[in-house]
Amino acid sequence: MPRKPNIIPSVALKLMLPTDVRARLDLLLYSDLEARVPFGAYQTFFLNLLRSFFETEELDLAPYLGTESGACIVRGRSYTIRSLRRHLSLYTPPENIKETP
Repeated sequence: MPRKPNIIPSVALKLMLPTDVRARLDLLLYSDLEARVPFGAYQTFFLNLLRSFFETEELDLAPYLGTESGACIVRGRSYTIRSLRRHLSLYTPPENIKETP
């Protein structure tokens, strides 16, 4: 049975990884059943990571914790980040909150 064509066309992408990172990725994706990394496992892995990245946002906690900008960053869905920001604002004196870009 032939494969159905993708609704959204795919484009090839060449990706260079350090060998130690590639080795860890291979170990993560390796299938004992197939005795190899399964076909399409790399694509599935990177697509899931990219979708998660694009569906979430970051919040720098520096204004709330008094740390350097970029030292404490959390990532989550928009609703979660808004809720966390609102909650932290309740327990942080306004004069201590300096929004970071």
